[in-house]
Amino acid sequence: MPSFILPRVDSFEILDSTYGVGLRQFAPVALLAPGGSLDYRPDTQLSLEQQPSGGLLARAVVFNRTGAPIRLEGIRWQATAEADGMPLYFPSMLNPRLFATENLRGDYFRIGTVEGNRLAMPLTNQPVEYGNSEDYIFPGLFLAAAAHPVGLFIAQATQQRFDALFRFRGRMLGADRWFFEIEERPTGIGHVTLAPGESLTGESLYFELVPHRDPQRAVENYLRHLRATGVFARRAENPLGRQRIYCSWNYDFMADITEEKLLGQIPVLQQYFPMVKFLQLDHGYEAARSPRQRPMIDLCYGDLTTPFNPVRFPSGPKALAERIRGEGFRPALWLGLWASLGSRMIAEHPDWVLRDDTGSPLLFDRWYGGTAVLDPSIAGVREYLDRLCATVFGDWGFEGVKLDFSSFAFNGRRVRFREQGRTAVEWRHELEAIFRRHLPRDGFFGWCVVAGTGHPFLAQADYFRNAVDIGRGDWATARRIAWWTANTRMFMPESPCLPNVDSIGWSRFFDEEGWKTWLNFAAVSGGALEVSGDLRVLPEERLRRLARAMEVSNPERKVYCPGLGDWEGEPPAVWIAEGGSEGLIGVFNWREEVAEIALGALIPERVGSQVTGVWEERLETLPPVVRLPSRGSQLWCFK
Repeated sequence: MPSFILPRVDSFEILDSTYGVGLRQFAPVALLAPGGSLDYRPDTQLSLEQQPSGGLLARAVVFNRTGAPIRLEGIRWQATAEADGMPLYFPSMLNPRLFATENLRGDYFRIGTVEGNRLAMPLTNQPVEYGNSEDYIFPGLFLAAAAHPVGLFIAQATQQRFDALFRFRGRMLGADRWFFEIEERPTGIGHVTLAPGESLTGESLYFELVPHRDPQRAVENYLRHLRATGVFARRAENPLGRQRIYCSWNYDFMADITEEKLLGQIPVLQQYFPMVKFLQLDHGYEAARSPRQRPMIDLCYGDLTTPFNPVRFPSGPKALAERIRGEGFRPALWLGLWASLGSRMIAEHPDWVLRDDTGSPLLFDRWYGGTAVLDPSIAGVREYLDRLCATVFGDWGFEGVKLDFSSFAFNGRRVRFREQGRTAVEWRHELEAIFRRHLPRDGFFGWCVVAGTGHPFLAQADYFRNAVDIGRGDWATARRIAWWTANTRMFMPESPCLPNVDSIGWSRFFDEEGWKTWLNFAAVSGGALEVSGDLRVLPEERLRRLARAMEVSNPERKVYCPGLGDWEGEPPAVWIAEGGSEGLIGVFNWREEVAEIALGALIPERVGSQVTGVWEERLETLPPVVRLPSRGSQLWCFK
């Protein structure tokens, strides 16, 4: 996309004259790290690029024009002195609301600054900071009027070294101006050092005033810009649009998996699931040291001769992978990106454990008998990971990987790498490069975080899991996954790597209506990349329904929820997936009582059009109102 370069300025504004919404006198300054000299102020320059679509790109460059090194904590975008710290204009009578993917994150680790059951939070005088989640959060936010067609969208347009934090601290008394800052921070290290004569270029930040209050539409020009710059680009070799996965973890087996159970799924997959090409062995295959201590990322450390449990997997990893290929499938493996505390690796290399800003090791004592996150900045860790990948994907022949618990090392704001030269963003790219170097070009690399909430800068990956485990399968978890998927799709109706709702399957903990709704949701959201459970025990009707749900779920479609910004307390009722030869319309009742969904109010342009029921396969006219039972749903195809 062409842009217009503006001359250097000291500050900028982006303001809507009709409603008085926007930013004025906003400028970057360098943040000096504690302990350095405060006798000078680094020279910070601002460059702007006005986009034809109306968006504005801003970028800061910091110069060290002194004769000594300087240490920077980052770059802060704030009001100039003339603006009294209040650069954000948004009349309170418009009832400004904040949309951010952290609004639904507080219910898991309770480490964020916001918590709730809605996608939009009112802009109040309470201090709040976005960008602090421990997950792959969307690096931006949308500030919109509750009932008027105006909003301000702000996000990172690059993420090469820094993460962005967005800070609000209330409104000026008697005025419609708000305290607002953005900080670009080098996550994982306390500061960056600039030698004499050196400069530091910040990230490109995207600002746009939009004439509506829909967060899904707010990103249209932003994503168009990312595509034009090559950032938002799906890997051409990504196989998961056509080749789906069988995963051994959810519904039935969990860690109680054996070679016989895994290979026993093959005849069922061959008969009912022609799209499934990857057979993924999940956690539980490792040779246990104790009932709760198994190798994880230390799977190939030292002289471990039996990385797989020899009783449960007598063939061993290489022969198992060859057997899977011999049956016409592609072998894939789960790996957890941490090591057990009782492992030989940690005993011999305690310095490999990642630490926080107090010097304490980053441990999770309550999971798997105790685990430690590894520090990817240490050369020995990276050398080991390279050997691990050479073994798993080279010698053994696995062709896909689900990399679990992989956000802790890169998104924790208090993490401090032992080596100070590179940031978390740079080390994340390095880790991706290590795995990509050894995986087949058409193999898959999956980021499996605790609950990823959407990220446009994961282009080396093929999927990110955008919700928690479905686990044994139950209605409450399915409903929660639907909420977090709406959160993901709020700013990413399409993704550079594909969203994964974990897996579909059958569970006795679902009631029949809720189970069918879970499949309908997985289909329309595009997240049905995997099927799990012991398929051998399911009757034909359930197998055919599972297969059909996977067949109609196209992860490459765009997904849209009308009225998304107004939903609170429950996931959106209507989901529309567009793209390919046909699209899907899903209508859902997430409540415990009968409900009527007014399609005439939510999607009036589609009411009266011809649709086909996915399960009934009957042509019908889309009605203005749909009446659904408790936990019920309806799924239609349209051309």
